Amino acid sequence: MPSLIHRASPGAIPSDVRDLLARIGFSLPKLLTTSNPKLNKGEALGHGRGLILHHLPARALARAITPGTDGTTAARGFIPSLLELAEREGLTAAALAHNGCPWMTAGCGSEEGGCLNFSGHGGMGQTVAAARGRRTLAMLANPEAYARAVLWSVARHYAAARLAGENLAVRLRGTDEGPAMGWHRLPVNVTPGEALSLRERYGLEVSPHAAAPLTERLAANPGLTVYEYSKAPTSGPLGLIAQRAAGVDVTASFASDRPTACRDGLAALREGFRLAIPVAIKKGAPIPDRVTIFSGLDSITVPTVDGDLSDHRYLDPHAVAVILRTKLSRGAGPVADLFSLRGHESAQALADGAVTLSWLS
Repeated sequence: MPSLIHRASPGAIPSDVRDLLARIGFSLPKLLTTSNPKLNKGEALGHGRGLILHHLPARALARAITPGTDGTTAARGFIPSLLELAEREGLTAAALAHNGCPWMTAGCGSEEGGCLNFSGHGGMGQTVAAARGRRTLAMLANPEAYARAVLWSVARHYAAARLAGENLAVRLRGTDEGPAMGWHRLPVNVTPGEALSLRERYGLEVSPHAAAPLTERLAANPGLTVYEYSKAPTSGPLGLIAQRAAGVDVTASFASDRPTACRDGLAALREGFRLAIPVAIKKGAPIPDRVTIFSGLDSITVPTVDGDLSDHRYLDPHAVAVILRTKLSRGAGPVADLFSLRGHESAQALADGAVTLSWLS
């Protein structure tokens, strides 16, 4: 095994990465989140370490750089430092046009939606929102350099995990769907010298011979898993199947208020994807044992797993319903109720069908 060094001299970081990070005010080790309640639960269970990349979701960046935005909380409102950074970098127009969640629905992505970006620390003040906004602006400024920054950041954490005898899991869609062309399609160039540095310093193997997507580069390494939740459709270049083909262990996200909610859920399950379903049940209350989705004459019943025990979805069986208890999204309005199913056994009518939750005990 090559020598694994958990410290990098400045010269080990490519110049384009170093320049981009300096402009947005980020250090390489802090680019990805290493700790939250669900990641910590997974590590305590022996599932290994986890990393999550957080950006501002949906149209939140546009709202954050618009003076006079009257957010329901500070995190949802105008953030002067982000406007200053966007103007300095010539990114104002791109930021105003940016939609980090192209498949959002009103229940999650509207101004008062129930997006998890505004739960936990993400909903407290503007510090976290500003950091996520700076990352988002960096992604808009130079997607490939930003992807290379993520690659080098993951490499550092990978080396530390291997030294500790642990696996590492990486989730790039922590609060959005990533760059417009998708993490699984964005080509990342690595020179021979950089590939050598990544291997010798961190034990991360990447090929310098082709501009492979970031997800493929990461997933090719032993003990490193790339996993995601995604509201993308099943098919198409940005879809779940394409993500899976590029090395991502992906769990489909159920959108209760989407006009095609039931058909999309059925399609994902039949393709073997897990289906994450938010349900408004209290913490500690039992989750349903089965979920049945109906659309016209079509239906499917699948077993469930408790998605709150850990964030390491790639360890769950395929073609199951992952039950996620609805989390408090600070500043959410009544529209956020559309984000979740109700916690009862009666059939719940949706736009194109119905869903039934069942408790056996």
